[in-house]
Amino acid sequence: MATDYKPIDCNYYDELEAAATLKKRVLLQYFSELRELTIESVIIETFFMRDGAEYMRLKSGEEIRLDHIIRIDDKLSPTYAGYPDFSCGC
Repeated sequence: MATDYKPIDCNYYDELEAAATLKKRVLLQYFSELRELTIESVIIETFFMRDGAEYMRLKSGEEIRLDHIIRIDDKLSPTYAGYPDFSCGC
């Protein structure tokens, strides 16, 4: 069981779910399982639970733990309040 999993804010989950429902491409900032900062343009496919932790599956097949998400588009996760925005406005 993922004992270090911290459930995300319900309102933030709603933001993720809305993007998935609309199959909207979003800019996602998150920490990989190796704690590497990752920034990708993605489409969220679905959500699921595994070993007591919530995940999202991307259209690419990649799986991301929800408590590793820093930002979706311009919406910062409450878990990472005050975290700098490393996205490029290019």
